[in-house]
Amino acid sequence: MQVRFWGTRGSIASPGPDTVRYGGNTACVEIRSASGVLLVLDCGTGARRLGKDLVEQSRHTHVPPSGCLLIGHTHWDHIQGLPFFAPLFEDGSVWDVYGPRGLGESIGQTLAGQMQYQYFPVSHEQLVAHVSFHDLLEGSFEIGDLRITAQYLNHPALTLGYRIEGDGVSVVYACDHEPYDPSLVGGGGDVSASRGDSRHAQFMLGADLVIHDSQYRPDEYLYKKGWGHSTVEYAVAVAAAAQVGTLVLFHHDPDHDDAAVDEMLETARLQAGNALTVVAAAEGMTLDVTPRAEPAQHVGSNLRAMYQPTTTELSAFIVLAAADPALRTAILRAAAEEHLHVLDLDDDDEPGVNRNALVVVDHDDALSTQAARLHTWGERAVLALTRDRPMTDTTVQDWLVWPSSIGHIRTKLRAAVLRRACQWQGAPLPGDEEQRLHALHALKLLDTVDEERFDRYTREACAMFHVPFATVTLVDADRQWFKSRHGLDIHETPRDQSVCAHAILEDDVLQVPDLQDDPRFADNPVVSGPLGLRFYAGAPLVLSDGSHVGTLCIGDVEPRVLDAGELAELRRLADGVRAQLEAGVDVARG
Repeated sequence: MQVRFWGTRGSIASPGPDTVRYGGNTACVEIRSASGVLLVLDCGTGARRLGKDLVEQSRHTHVPPSGCLLIGHTHWDHIQGLPFFAPLFEDGSVWDVYGPRGLGESIGQTLAGQMQYQYFPVSHEQLVAHVSFHDLLEGSFEIGDLRITAQYLNHPALTLGYRIEGDGVSVVYACDHEPYDPSLVGGGGDVSASRGDSRHAQFMLGADLVIHDSQYRPDEYLYKKGWGHSTVEYAVAVAAAAQVGTLVLFHHDPDHDDAAVDEMLETARLQAGNALTVVAAAEGMTLDVTPRAEPAQHVGSNLRAMYQPTTTELSAFIVLAAADPALRTAILRAAAEEHLHVLDLDDDDEPGVNRNALVVVDHDDALSTQAARLHTWGERAVLALTRDRPMTDTTVQDWLVWPSSIGHIRTKLRAAVLRRACQWQGAPLPGDEEQRLHALHALKLLDTVDEERFDRYTREACAMFHVPFATVTLVDADRQWFKSRHGLDIHETPRDQSVCAHAILEDDVLQVPDLQDDPRFADNPVVSGPLGLRFYAGAPLVLSDGSHVGTLCIGDVEPRVLDAGELAELRRLADGVRAQLEAGVDVARG
């Protein structure tokens, strides 16, 4: 994987004789996989030169320049190059643009706004290339042979960082991010003690290359707290905690000349010691990212980044547990500007509030009844406000340091609501996925006709458990296919919609009494869509070599629980199906 820097500056472009070596253009980074997949991270003023380079290449290859733009957020310094990005005006070019969705406008509407008549002479409608826009939440998605994971950063505007995995390496782009715990800005302290900073380090865990915001020195941060940027010392500390291979200092302050960046780089290298390699991003710099011997193992997100929340989900209630008048006024104003409904804690028994409610609590008010109830809110999202206390409470999903600007509060509320909206997780791949798929394909059953030797098991399961649905499911690389199905008309569904893909990870029956109450499945189309599945139980089909190739599963439109005897019967039926699978292999080997 190759990484090239076209813009390295933050906030505003600052070209001139004192910024020649590190560059004066704002954020734009090109990433290419070995197979040729092109990603452009952010579209600041550096995108102009990249666009010209891509068009020039296309003149020689006779292939229109195409790729994907990943926008971290829509502040000017990250999108100002978009109207000057030449490939968008090339016939035959195809571009997919990804960015964080809001509660109102889509990423496409937001980006089109900068090309309105008042601001720019060329309208969005005059783009020649075929451009598709994709709104993202936290989660993962694929572009070609690359897996992308998006995670919210700590910035006054809703901002996503991106983790790109492919070619055996991982690259993290974390631009415009501020420490959650201000005590970490000097590089001291324990990153793992703060839930937000620990989560940020986990996002970067084991990455071969991290491009990280490092705009300020600690003395500068004192006057710019809440502006959404990191110190060099924090960037090094969190990268070291994440066992990163190489850290690239990025988003240089417009007031820092080349000599200042040199000094900050030297500071970073002294702090890092032998823990990691540190370089400073410079325009034109190209890095070839190669696999390390034994990187720390990162566990990726199973959330779907392109899940589209419903209007109801985006209209979540906010339960406000705070007595401080200034704090209450600010929360109420920010919520109103985001069109969110606010209730006081005493009104928290209204019908329909509990499931999607976001609790906003003054965590420092330890003597209040509101704070005393913090641990009674179960799985509901909690945004806690604190002035200077350690951010170590594990019941809190996110923190906001008070006082804070209305814009920052709006971003925190929006991120919490969007996180709450997405309750659908695809299953992670089993550790033996390659071997498992080989064993599955050796059965030679995929896409074959119905057979009575399997159908009798799904009929018997429906009759025995009094359920409308039963299937013999085989989990393929990107789909689940039903060798037998009772009560269903479809033959297959995508793997990321498959509850059975979760069941094959188990050694015994996976039973979900109510899918709507499980964040892995609540928004899965088989649950929220016309099928309306509520109950699931799946027994893994395990071949003699240990490969979990599928399930015998049952489902119902009403919640329920199987008792011990019923579970034993489901296992017995699954053993019969497994015997039929292996009998087929024996016949095939003949």
